Amino acid sequence: MAMHEKLLIQLNGRDCPGIFASVTALLKEHNAELTDIQQISSLGRLSLVVLVELPVLDILPLLRSLKQFCFSNGLHLDFEPADQERTAGSQYALTILSSRLRPESLTALGRALAQQQINIDRMYFLARSNLECLEMTVSMPLSGDGSFADIRKTVFEVATAYEFDAAVQQENLFRRSKRMIVMDMDSTLIRQEVIDEIADFAGVKNKVSEITERAMRGELDFNQALTERVALLKGLPVSELDKVIERITLTPGAEELIKVLKKMGFKIAIISGGFTHFAEHFRKKLGLDGAYANELEIQDGKLTGRVTGEIVNRERKAQILKEWAAREKIPLEQTVAVGDGANDLDMLKTAGLGVAFNAKPLVRSQSQAFINQAGLDVILYLLGLSEQEQRQMLYD
Repeated sequence: MAMHEKLLIQLNGRDCPGIFASVTALLKEHNAELTDIQQISSLGRLSLVVLVELPVLDILPLLRSLKQFCFSNGLHLDFEPADQERTAGSQYALTILSSRLRPESLTALGRALAQQQINIDRMYFLARSNLECLEMTVSMPLSGDGSFADIRKTVFEVATAYEFDAAVQQENLFRRSKRMIVMDMDSTLIRQEVIDEIADFAGVKNKVSEITERAMRGELDFNQALTERVALLKGLPVSELDKVIERITLTPGAEELIKVLKKMGFKIAIISGGFTHFAEHFRKKLGLDGAYANELEIQDGKLTGRVTGEIVNRERKAQILKEWAAREKIPLEQTVAVGDGANDLDMLKTAGLGVAFNAKPLVRSQSQAFINQAGLDVILYLLGLSEQEQRQMLYD
C-alpha cells in the first residue's frame, strides 16, 4: 500500500478567473485528496491555500505541474509538509473604528494581540470614507490560557490609549444573526436628559442636574436619585411636558439605524429610566415595537412629585430585556443593548452584545463594545454591515 503524506500548498499573485478550477484539476490529475481549502481575493490579489493528502510518489509530479502553471500565470508557489494541522481555539471578532485609523494604532493593537499568542486570521475594511472601520477575525490557540475578558481588556486598553473605538465579540452564528435591540433613551436615543429639561421648566434644573450626574457615575442609588429628582418637580403642570418634547432632538444616526434594523426584521424597543410620556412619544414617532419607562404620577393636571409602579432601575432594565426576549422567543445571544450610564450596565451585560454609547469609563470598561462617535448608526458596523450594505438598505 502506497505511503501518503499531507502537503500545504499556497499560490499568490494577480487574481483572474479560472485559477481555482485549474488548480483543482491538477490535484485530481495527480491523485491528491483535498482536505481543506481557503481562498481570499482582495484588491486584485489572490491567496489560494490548499491542504492535500496524496501518495508520496505523486508529490514531485504534482509540484512540477503546479510550478509550470504558476509560471504561466504569473503566480508564486509555496509548499511545505503538513504533518500536523494547526488547530485554533476560540475565535473572536474585533471591530475598530475611528475617523482615521493611524498606522501606530494598528501596530500597537497587533503587538498587544501577539503578546497573548492571538493570531489574526483575516481582516477587511467595512468603511473607508468619513469613518474608517476595520473588522478582524482572530483566534487563540487551544494551548492558550487567555479568556474573553482578557482579550477585551487588552483591546480596550489599546483603543483608549490610541483613541479609537472597539468591540470584541465571540465569532459565532449569533454574532451575525442578531434579531432584537433595546436602547436607553436619555443621552442615547436622544441627545438630552429629559428630567433636566423638565427641571428647567420647573426652575430647579441646577439641583436636578447635580443629582443626575452623580447617578450616571454610579455614585448614587438610582431609586433614591430618581425619587429625589422627581420630588423637585412637584406642582409642574402636565401641559409643560409637551413643551419639553419640542426641545428634544434625536441623536444623529438614530433614524438611519432604526430604518436599517427594521428592514432586517429587528424588534426594537426603548428601555429607559426616564418617563413614559417621552418614551411613548418616540416609540410612536419612530415606529418602535415597545417602550418601557417610569410613570409620573399626575393629579389635577399637575405632577405630584412621585412615580407610580415599579421603578425602571438597573436591575429592572435587564429583567425587561429578558422578559421581552422570552415573549418574542429570541435567545439573549441574539439581542443588542445600547446605553450610556451605570443604570444600563445590567442590561448591557445581559444582551448578546452590550454597546456603551458615549458612556462613562465605568460603563465602557464593562461592555463588549464602546462607541464615542456622534452617530448611533455606527452600531451597524458592529453587526458586520459594510458601508455599502448600509447604503443599499437605506436607499433601495
